[in-house]
Amino acid sequence: MKKVLTLWVAVMAVSYSHAQFRLIDRGSSPGFGKAIETILGDFPYNYKHITGELVLAEGDLSQFASTISLPGSESCLIAHYHSGLDTTASWQALMFRGEAFDAAAKEYKRLYHQLKGCKLRMVDGSVYYLDGEFERADESLDFVTSTLKIQTADERFREFKVELELLYKLDHWVININMVTKKKDSDMRPDWWQGQ
Repeated sequence: MKKVLTLWVAVMAVSYSHAQFRLIDRGSSPGFGKAIETILGDFPYNYKHITGELVLAEGDLSQFASTISLPGSESCLIAHYHSGLDTTASWQALMFRGEAFDAAAKEYKRLYHQLKGCKLRMVDGSVYYLDGEFERADESLDFVTSTLKIQTADERFREFKVELELLYKLDHWVININMVTKKKDSDMRPDWWQGQ
């Protein structure tokens, strides 16, 4: 009986310490990092493995639901461009919508730290982390954007970036996470535009 009681006390102590550890967790979603890694890994394939149903088609742009959602997101969309100059895709999650700037700024900062802890594991086992500069939220600005990049020499990610943006829209603030490629303007213009 004494051994059973001792074992029970030990189990309760471990459970209590585990509960205490959870209380000091910074609020990160357990699936956030894994979801980001899956999305990053599908970027070189224009997100084709995580593209769901068509949501909207307008001109050279089609938007699809993403089959991978970030915990806490309101919506996750993949946009495919169909122009002759740009056939890339982008991924976007709407993470916050609210009227109070202080709540938006706090969430913006939390999401930045969460993104900065995300990684991409390559097929060869090498691991690369997102890194970038934090742009502080300011209520006097209509938008701020913090940009993170994957620190890899892999050419496929040379123009790739993750943008965390805080925007003011009419009467509320929104926070988006965008995964995009940004080509140089000169690469996007036809020859006649450049005067050649």
